[in-house]
Amino acid sequence: MIRLDERLSAIADLVLEAVADQEAPCAADVGCDHGFLTAALLERCPQLTVIASDISAPSLQKARELLAPLGLASRAVLRVADGLAAIDRPVGAIVLAGMGAQTILKIVAEGRARIGNAALIVQANVDLPVLRTGLAAQGFAVEREVYTCAAGRHYVTMLARAGQGEMPDERAALLGTAADGVHGGEQRSYFAWQRGVRVREMERVAPLRTERARERIRLSGRELMWISEALGMKNCTVTDVEQLVGGIAPYELAEEWDNVGLLVGHAQAQVTRVLVALDLSMGVVEEAKALGAQLIVTHHPIMFSARKRLTDVDREGRLMLALAEAGIAHIAAHTNLDSAPGGVNDILMAAMGTENVRGEGFVRAGDLPEGMTLGALAQRARTKLRAEVRVYGASDTAVHVLGCCSGAGGGEVALAKALGADCFITGEIRHHEALDAVDGGVCVLEAGHFETENPVCEVLRTALQKAADEVEYNLTVFCSKGNPFGR
Repeated sequence: MIRLDERLSAIADLVLEAVADQEAPCAADVGCDHGFLTAALLERCPQLTVIASDISAPSLQKARELLAPLGLASRAVLRVADGLAAIDRPVGAIVLAGMGAQTILKIVAEGRARIGNAALIVQANVDLPVLRTGLAAQGFAVEREVYTCAAGRHYVTMLARAGQGEMPDERAALLGTAADGVHGGEQRSYFAWQRGVRVREMERVAPLRTERARERIRLSGRELMWISEALGMKNCTVTDVEQLVGGIAPYELAEEWDNVGLLVGHAQAQVTRVLVALDLSMGVVEEAKALGAQLIVTHHPIMFSARKRLTDVDREGRLMLALAEAGIAHIAAHTNLDSAPGGVNDILMAAMGTENVRGEGFVRAGDLPEGMTLGALAQRARTKLRAEVRVYGASDTAVHVLGCCSGAGGGEVALAKALGADCFITGEIRHHEALDAVDGGVCVLEAGHFETENPVCEVLRTALQKAADEVEYNLTVFCSKGNPFGR
């Protein structure tokens, strides 16, 4: 028996359904390639005849070689032909699959007289909205859509017939039969994937800051909204996102002197897009505006000290004014994210390849592979953190346990040593702190404040997106691609 993958199985099922009530059923497999679909159809329906055509003679020869040993060649009409030219008799179903939407529509238009009352089984690789609109324009109504996934790719197979199909608007052209809501796991999986496609497109074009990029983001954002509506996702507010962030990095872990949570914005404002960044900078604000984000979540907060004036004479004032003018809220997760399990310091330990990580608060320590030297570990930091690393200690020193405190953590060497560390990595360390560390038998890697903390941003983005998805919020989370220092 011929085994078909999920994609071809969906086509075969629709073909057999379309010809089920016919006495002498006949179907056409246009662009049959090596003939696997044709062979499976003939095996599953002993009364069926299949007209199998392809523009490629070598492909058709491979179909012959497949069918003959199976004893199916007598019920197959194999023809080298373009489009629907091979169809010389009434057929119950016509398969047009594995092609672009425009190619399918061209074949249908040029072969309209040969279609008759046959069911069109169409499966386009791309441009499904174009296919749905084009079929309607040619007088075909899509009766069913089947969603499948094969080899990691998603497919939509449509069954259409000549009829009184309504011309779909842009939303209906995008969603198809899911315009009234998504039903079933495969359909939900398909549209979840489609959401991801739009997000990646927005991430790709946002840095371009061109009119064309802005239009692409606008269109992708609108499609995201339609897809989210079809999936039945819920609206959420700034406060809802603040609570999600608190679930990832509990606010009670923050130091008393810190400034975390919602710092700028309306608590009940609706949010559909969030940008995660390490720092709040004017570049990040512009990136958020380009993406249409209503909220920025950063690691480092603003307003550490009291302000009496909000003007544009200093960096923080300009940032706050820019947020207010753009209607963008700001949430910070600072020392709570430093201390949280899976937070900044755990991510730094993971990036450096340590095992058996222990510690709490701001300090961690983890075991290194046997034979690791300080020089090799410094090179790993340069590669993994994309950092310029300053080394305190002899490069051939053997290191076994790495301690860390990201950012300005030079004062935490003693706590790391108490956890067994003979090497310590941080973002910034004072000269006397480095001297004391080396004198005490702990060599040091100083890898930059930004570089030791920035890896957490993508992790926070992923965690926040997962948390939003679990409660079915219509929320898309992006991660900033910028660097406040232009590196």
